[in-house]
Amino acid sequence: MNAGIHTAIGRCFKLSPVLAALVCAAASCGPSHSIPGGPRCAFADPEFTTSLGICNLAAEYYIAKREWPISKAQLEEQNQRMLEEARNDMPPAGAKDMSEFSERFTLLELKRKGDNLVLHYRFQIEKKTVDQKVTLRPKPTAEEILESATAKGYD
Repeated sequence: MNAGIHTAIGRCFKLSPVLAALVCAAASCGPSHSIPGGPRCAFADPEFTTSLGICNLAAEYYIAKREWPISKAQLEEQNQRMLEEARNDMPPAGAKDMSEFSERFTLLELKRKGDNLVLHYRFQIEKKTVDQKVTLRPKPTAEEILESATAKGYD
C-alpha cells in the first residue's frame, strides 16, 4: 500500500469518531416526530454527542499542538482544520452542523490545572440545560484522552 493511501486511511480513522458524533447529533436534533420515543443509543443522543464533540475538539487540539487550548477561538480554529480535512467525506448537512458547532455553547471555559485541562461547558438541548466540567489528561492519542476523561466520570 502506498504512503498516500495509508495516510488517508489513517486520517479517516482519526476523524471518524468526531464526525460520527457530530453527524449523529445533527440527525437527532431534528423535529421531535423524526425520532420515535423509547431508548436511543448514545450516538443518537444530542446531549452525549455535543459533550463528546467539545471534549474531542480539545483532545485533537492537544494532539496537534502538544498543549491545551485556552480559548474558544483556539477550539474554533481546530474545528475548522478538522472540517477542512473531512469536508470531502461529509454530507453538506454534516459540514454545516460541524461549522456551527461552537455556537451551541453558552459557556465554554478552558483552564489549565497542572498538566491537565479543566473544560467547563454549558449548552441547551431539548429544553434541558447541560452544565459539565470535565478534566482532560495528556495522553498519546485523542481517543486515550477521551477515555481517561470518562473512565472516572465527570468531575
